[in-house]
Amino acid sequence: MAAIAVMLVASLNLHAQVNRAVQRATNNATNRVVNNAANNAANATNQAVNSAMSTSGQQQSSSNQSSSNQPAAAPAQASAPAPSGAVYYVSANTGNNQNDGSKGSPFKNLQKAIDVAPDGATIYVAEGNYYGLLNKGNINVTKPVQIYGGYSSDFSVRNVLQYLTMIQPPYSAMGTASGQGTVNIQVKKANTLVLIDGLIFERGLTIAYDNKGEGRPEGVESAMAAPVTVAGKAGQNFEISEAKTVQTSTLYLDNISCDLTVRNCAFINSTFYGIIGTVQGTNVNITNCVFINNRFAAVEINGGTPTKFAEVNFSYNTVLFSWSRMKDFEDMGYGFRYGTRTNGYVTNNIIGLSIFGGLDRARIDADKTRESQRKSTAENNIFFLNKQGDLNLPGSGKFLRVDVADFGDVYQLTSVSGNKAMTDPDIFKGVINEPYLKGFLSASYSESTDFDRNSAANQWRQLAGLNMQGTIQSSATMFFNRYPWREALKFFGAMQGYGAQAIQN
Repeated sequence: MAAIAVMLVASLNLHAQVNRAVQRATNNATNRVVNNAANNAANATNQAVNSAMSTSGQQQSSSNQSSSNQPAAAPAQASAPAPSGAVYYVSANTGNNQNDGSKGSPFKNLQKAIDVAPDGATIYVAEGNYYGLLNKGNINVTKPVQIYGGYSSDFSVRNVLQYLTMIQPPYSAMGTASGQGTVNIQVKKANTLVLIDGLIFERGLTIAYDNKGEGRPEGVESAMAAPVTVAGKAGQNFEISEAKTVQTSTLYLDNISCDLTVRNCAFINSTFYGIIGTVQGTNVNITNCVFINNRFAAVEINGGTPTKFAEVNFSYNTVLFSWSRMKDFEDMGYGFRYGTRTNGYVTNNIIGLSIFGGLDRARIDADKTRESQRKSTAENNIFFLNKQGDLNLPGSGKFLRVDVADFGDVYQLTSVSGNKAMTDPDIFKGVINEPYLKGFLSASYSESTDFDRNSAANQWRQLAGLNMQGTIQSSATMFFNRYPWREALKFFGAMQGYGAQAIQN
């Protein structure tokens, strides 16, 4: 019997190992398919863009400085540079937190490497999914470190879009009170740097979608998102019933004093901004990233000190499908928001398909002198089918919406040049998820009221001194449905010179 038991255990272990190997092989094959599809689609898109830009229907904003109409050269996306300090390695597939974090003996968790690393360390992260120690759903960056994802399990090759380094918590790892976001930057040391390069942030598994399947256009993966207080279905295959969405930001800047660079990353299906937070008069560079299907806005960064502007550079990013707070489409839904106490420089991005506006410059500094000194630029950007305008400003009534052709008349923008509007839905054909695009462009909200003051129930309530009652029924054809995250990665390199460029590993 003992021998049979040993053989049975060995068989089960072998079976598990085979399953894991098959899963890794499947993932690698799928990633190669995604890469090939992205390259083919990008070539077709670039041809379409060149054709569209040569037509007379193409619009360009006015400029307050001379500029050629050609996009600036994209920043070089080099491989991770040689580290200057301590180096640690992390692999979810082959690592162990009892290891020493060396290349041949990597840690299992990214949080473990951050916890043991000294200031200035470099952390290389292999393919796999990372969402905190004990799978709690938070990663806290408490030290100035540089994090590079996209490595093979043996760290011999770096390819961000093949060896996916994921921050993709399942519904069971919703996060704890230890932080405000899925990844929290909490560094308070000035004149230091936090760098995040090559991570794929994805929150779609933690979102609850309508239990009845409402608000699901044909061909779209999920029903519309349920309100955060209402139970719905969650999980990879919507197998979790009675789930509720936790409104959590993806990358949260906790009043940091360090400089921050975020590049070659993707932010997909975020319930509460892709990147949000406050910085203490430091430099923030967000470049060559993809922001697809995020609620509230893709990015909002505010300055935390009244004596010094923070410098926020937002360049070569692709921002599409920015959803409103609720299904009534009444507020929020921006691409990039210029924060108070910051100088914001927005260049060579693709910003489109926002419920409210591609850019938001409605935040006003209470100090009029400081407000007059703010620098907010928009140069060489593509604006694509933003629903209520390309720029949102404070105005009479609620807000003032401005199209890109009128940017030169906006005094809040200190420099504008080379911006263009593109309106052809086919411009991203082969890259964008077409059922999702079609559903978004036609998305609508409606409500009906059932109230009869003369009903027997309401007559009785009036006699009793009670408020009368009625019902309001509301519906939307689509709202913050799940976007297929692998398809979002196709936007790297989709349009030469604008938006996220192909990553040179």
